[in-house]
Amino acid sequence: MKNVLLGAVVLLAVACGAYRFPGESPAPAAGSVSGRVLAVPCAPVEKPGTSCAGRPVPNLEIDYLDGAKDAQRTYTDAAGRYSISLPPATYAVTLKTYMRVLSGPLKLEVGAGSITVADYLLDSGIRVPVAALPNS
Repeated sequence: MKNVLLGAVVLLAVACGAYRFPGESPAPAAGSVSGRVLAVPCAPVEKPGTSCAGRPVPNLEIDYLDGAKDAQRTYTDAAGRYSISLPPATYAVTLKTYMRVLSGPLKLEVGAGSITVADYLLDSGIRVPVAALPNS
């Protein structure tokens, strides 16, 4: 009976993942990546004396790809802010948008327990219309 009880405890510990084989190290702690995504210009014509530092880009998908593994993804909130927890690795960053990335890292090195702030500035594509040329 004692052996059956001991076997059941060992089986339960292995099934729950509590048991570690000798020499096995725990998985490294994840790193945190967060930031804000803004787009400029804000309007085709801005009033003199005013400037727009950028408007938030809401609901933007940001993908992090680590080699052949599946992509990790996050989305910006209404204020253009995002946050994601990633295992330590080097990631290629893709922003799912028609807008061009003006600044911000497209490759990130995430270390165990690291905190990385990655802000992005995008070109919204808003331009002042060009007057049509008269026909000659």
